Amino acid sequence: MLVHKMKYMNNLTVQEQHIIDYILEHPDQLFDLTANELAKVTFTSPSTIIRLCKKLGTKGFPDFQIKFALEYKDLKIEKYQMNSNDSLTEDNKIHKSIHSLPFIYEEAIYETQKTLDYNQIKKIVNWIKYADRVNIYGVDANYYIAQQICARWNEFGINALAFNSINKHYLVNIKQKEKHISFVISHSGNNKAIIDIAKTIKLYNQKVIAVTGNEKSELISMADDYIKSYTSTEQFTLSKIFNNTSTQYIFDVLYLHLLDNINADSKKKLMDEI
Repeated sequence: MLVHKMKYMNNLTVQEQHIIDYILEHPDQLFDLTANELAKVTFTSPSTIIRLCKKLGTKGFPDFQIKFALEYKDLKIEKYQMNSNDSLTEDNKIHKSIHSLPFIYEEAIYETQKTLDYNQIKKIVNWIKYADRVNIYGVDANYYIAQQICARWNEFGINALAFNSINKHYLVNIKQKEKHISFVISHSGNNKAIIDIAKTIKLYNQKVIAVTGNEKSELISMADDYIKSYTSTEQFTLSKIFNNTSTQYIFDVLYLHLLDNINADSKKKLMDEI
């Protein structure tokens, strides 16, 4: 998919990325612009526009406009269907569910990806690597996500536990030299149970990382760091899917980076033994 390639292609120059960001933010404008006009509004050059079009696998700007238009039309139809249930027949509702979900997942992942900071991810992964234990706290659906994440991380040697409430006995018995880090998940950042958990963990001088969609929340104010999750204010009925997909994506990014680090360490150890 052209739109997918635009969102996730990583071998772009700063100018090319700026052009793509402009198109994705103003898709309706693209169809009324020439390559020269697009270059002017993006403060780039026509040659950069053409080069980007070819890099994206199209023959030139007119071909790019046609292919983008076809995908954009489908995307608009699916988004319209997501917001209009009343007049649909039962068969059409099933069709809507099947064909809308990929766009919902893609939106959640894309919007989360935009806010991730590479240096921050590296720092948090480093904390995880050298921690004696990783704790992930969540309530309701977030607790089940935490359990899945811990199961996956434990498979390759990360000592991870999921909790849906505070365990003071466990905290009291942490040895002084042990390094524990705790993730606390709350999309609103205002869940009282999660805030109380974070407060209690901080009493024991353990690192707290918040995963939340609310950058002004009380939860962030007491965390050592945070990762922003995504939720849609426009489509409240789909917020649970957006939230869960975003949270899963965040922890999977950490998982993949951990795997890369572990593989790199294993290779170095192997080379040292030769």
